[in-house]
Amino acid sequence: MVLAKNNFPIETPLKFIDSRKNSTITPANWLTFGRLVVAPIVLFFFLLGDEKIKILGLVLFALGAISDFWDGYIARRTKTSYWGKLWDPIADKTLSGFALVALSMMKLLPWWITIALIFRDVVVTIIRIVKIQQGKGIIIPVLLAKLKTTFELIMLTALLSWAALISKPMSQTAEKIIVIYASIVVLLSWITGIHYVRIAMSKKN
Repeated sequence: MVLAKNNFPIETPLKFIDSRKNSTITPANWLTFGRLVVAPIVLFFFLLGDEKIKILGLVLFALGAISDFWDGYIARRTKTSYWGKLWDPIADKTLSGFALVALSMMKLLPWWITIALIFRDVVVTIIRIVKIQQGKGIIIPVLLAKLKTTFELIMLTALLSWAALISKPMSQTAEKIIVIYASIVVLLSWITGIHYVRIAMSKKN
């Protein structure tokens, strides 16, 4: 691990990928596209209220999450496309965003947590698009951002599993634990988001 000039820990120096090259659609991209399609379906299934439909929604969410690993695996061993570099993180944020909304609508997660996480992702996504339009490429996520994504995925999977498989009110202790854990996810999210903005707006880029 190395340190950037602002002492922020990153796995490797932040890189930019030329947005004008390698725009071919690859097999891995279809998995990314699948996550974009599945995301609103997951929300819809969990809001229907039927237990069997919720379980199906959980399965779809799990498949979407697993596809994130497989499209990266396939891309690294075949061909990494510009389309994939752009849309893979957007698909991840879309899937997690719809899941967050579903959890808040089911009153399993406070709305302020959902809004804080989605707002951060929207800001980062807008900056990514602007950088690409300026011909300055795509910023690769740093290690801490990947850690935040992992923590968030654990939270989403656990809560969606509770909603689909248990469907009982949580104890006050469990609710407090969830808020504490989710607050850590929000903190990591905004630390990495602010770092992303600083890198994107720096004169060197």
